[in-house]
Amino acid sequence: RPCLSFTWRRPPLAAMDDYVPETSAVEAAASGKFPLAIVVCHVGSLCAWMAFAVYDIHKHRHEQVAGSGLPDRLAGATGRMGVTRHVLGTGRACTFVFALFFVLYHLCYENIIHRTDGLEYLSDWTFISLGVTFGFLTAYSLSPNTMSGYPATATFTRIAHSTTWPTNVVSTTGAWYSFVFFPQCLALEGVDNYPWCYLEWYRLCEHGLNMVILFLDWNFGKVPIKRGDFGYSLLFLGTYSAWTMYLQFHTGKCPYVMFDFNSGWASVPWFNAAFIGVSGAFFLTKYLFGRRDLKREEGVGGAVLPVHAKYDAVRERDNTDEYE
Repeated sequence: RPCLSFTWRRPPLAAMDDYVPETSAVEAAASGKFPLAIVVCHVGSLCAWMAFAVYDIHKHRHEQVAGSGLPDRLAGATGRMGVTRHVLGTGRACTFVFALFFVLYHLCYENIIHRTDGLEYLSDWTFISLGVTFGFLTAYSLSPNTMSGYPATATFTRIAHSTTWPTNVVSTTGAWYSFVFFPQCLALEGVDNYPWCYLEWYRLCEHGLNMVILFLDWNFGKVPIKRGDFGYSLLFLGTYSAWTMYLQFHTGKCPYVMFDFNSGWASVPWFNAAFIGVSGAFFLTKYLFGRRDLKREEGVGGAVLPVHAKYDAVRERDNTDEYE
């Protein structure tokens, strides 16, 4: 039975062309038979995480209702560096068009013609999520009056955005961790051509361009992230995990060797670590957005003070005699 092993020393840059990674750690054990106890632990872990996600969503359901100002925040731009709502919307439209091209070309055309990895990897799912999110954000930026009449759509767009961020962070972090410490060229391409299997255009889009796009929109946009959206990130990852289990039972192979049932008991903590990772990524993202909004409320970057701050300032001015 193959076991997990890790190589902590990265090969010198000059030797990358001739680098052949240890293949025993990345060859899937497609025996057609799976250890029942490990399968039960995986399924049990998945059910536990999904139950927790549903509970968290229910507990914070009051935060998921779209407020009257949400459509404006989905559509609006900060005005920094001259980026207006129309400019932001155009950039979002370009992201949506590219995501559509990416899905049609890489995930559909190449998968049909060349039998590539279409939809096997988490990064494929997160890029689709990126395209859906920016499709709706484009509509809000370029047609705010039309979209403002659909509060349910505004809530869905915010939740999609709140899910896209942490799942893309996890996907990108995992890819570059693998690139440096745990190369899987054999599993990815079927050949040992490190590092080139990681440097193909579509993988750089999934693990580099995605974060550039998200940070640009974070900088110039106003989309919020709510605590009540946390459970949806777990549901997204859980749905993908169920898909990988189906692939294992159907094809005998798992996209990620660390989740492979035949990798032994080490696959169980790795499986749960993925959910812990997406949880950490969500709260890190929420903190990032919270700091951004706080700075804008304090007037950094030319933002206008919110209404409650104005009234607080008026009350403080009117009550100055009490402190003199």
